Amino acid sequence: MNVKISIDAMGGDFGPSVTMEAVIRALSHHSDVTALVFGDRSALQDCIDKTLSPSIVSRLELCHCASQVDCHDKPSFAVRSKQDSSMALALTSLKEGKAEACVSAGNTGVLMALSLFILGTLPGISRPAICAEIPTDNGNKLMLDLGANVDCSADQLYQFAVLGSHTANLALEIDNPTLRLLNVGLEAGKGNNLVQATAEMLEADESLNYQGFIEGDGIFQGLADVIVCDGFSGNVALKASEGVARHIYQKLPALSADFKGGLAELKASIQPSLFNGAYLLGINGVVVKSHGGADVQGFANALERAINAARHQLPSALSPLLAQNNH
Repeated sequence: MNVKISIDAMGGDFGPSVTMEAVIRALSHHSDVTALVFGDRSALQDCIDKTLSPSIVSRLELCHCASQVDCHDKPSFAVRSKQDSSMALALTSLKEGKAEACVSAGNTGVLMALSLFILGTLPGISRPAICAEIPTDNGNKLMLDLGANVDCSADQLYQFAVLGSHTANLALEIDNPTLRLLNVGLEAGKGNNLVQATAEMLEADESLNYQGFIEGDGIFQGLADVIVCDGFSGNVALKASEGVARHIYQKLPALSADFKGGLAELKASIQPSLFNGAYLLGINGVVVKSHGGADVQGFANALERAINAARHQLPSALSPLLAQNNH
């Protein structure tokens, strides 16, 4: 399947110096992928001139943009005043059917606001969630929400559960994915009113393979294919986990040479950039958010997630499934 992706090349801490190299890397790995790249044409062209592959250059289309989203821009301001930005125009190309997926490392709040304004949501979804693949002892799993919605209703958490379950089935190809709700304990009576109300809704839906609560220390054990939480709890858990992984990663070179052979695989497996790229799940289109500080490998991994979701035609596949859950 031929796939065209749109890229906000100006987003993130490093802009085109990282995003363009990652795009070129992705195109070199996928001969059936083409890219619409939005940003300052001169900066983008400088990056393209560094590659000597005619095959890659022929699959790159540069789209000049008059502005870009700043890390300090407020979502409301960007929606009103940044419609000509690289982020907005990359999303618009998705809306117009010129691309099947969009990737940006820019301001998360603005990306969410512009995605809602330009693309809207899937049926039955009131708010999208940030959903990422996480490494576990039992393969990659999904966790959402990771920061888009710090305050949630039980109905929204239920929507996230439905979204996550279907996405795990479609994108990760997991049959009848297991689902758990993040909580401070495993016992039925534990947790706040929000968690208790959500649990009741999940238990009542027989189409979901709901398995009860999960605590923070179980996230990476692979005890669930999908972990659901509000954006506040999810973001704290994610950032704490990234910090621990980075701490261990930085300590490994100092270990004795006797251990280095066996630890090489561990070092590679916990590198945060390997898991960069989160879906804005619930948006009516494939939108992937890269970490702003991602390096070339990290942004390339975000592109891989977008390409995979586009190949699975994720939004169009999710729509009828969500409609079933709403009846």
